[in-house]
Amino acid sequence: MQDVNNASENERIKDVQWSHEELVNLTKEAIDKIIESDPLFRGLPSDATVDEIKAQVAVAEGQAITVYLNRGALPRLAVVVPPNNTTVSDLKKAIECQTNLSLKREKVHKKISWRHIWKKYDICFDQVPLNNNEENMKNYGVCNRVELHYRKRHREKNKIRPAVRH
Repeated sequence: MQDVNNASENERIKDVQWSHEELVNLTKEAIDKIIESDPLFRGLPSDATVDEIKAQVAVAEGQAITVYLNRGALPRLAVVVPPNNTTVSDLKKAIECQTNLSLKREKVHKKISWRHIWKKYDICFDQVPLNNNEENMKNYGVCNRVELHYRKRHREKNKIRPAVRH
């Protein structure tokens, strides 16, 4: 009897025509349920990108680490990077991507001049600025679940800088 009910329900489902919007909503609901139910993905937002999901899996498998960027009054930003052979430059690029994604989620349409940011601010770990872009971040002691923060660079007055040619 139960097989007959399941068969008739399946027939009814086959006959239903779904609009594109309804299918998108059903898919989002299914993804939200998966994210909420799986402890691996529990910290991800409901509109997580494929890269964020891959990064979360890499962290769980030990192939990536998470560093947190304390941004003062703004929420702390979790940045996922590979643990080995990651330079400060790679870390900065990951921070740029994660910050831009965070702004997009908050529906803030603001262009950030990262060239200006990196010129005016250093990323610091334990009061040590990570100022050599080619240096491996492990050499500064950066490891999993550490907290980094921005620190304003001190300007050297009356310093003669060589002309930059483009």
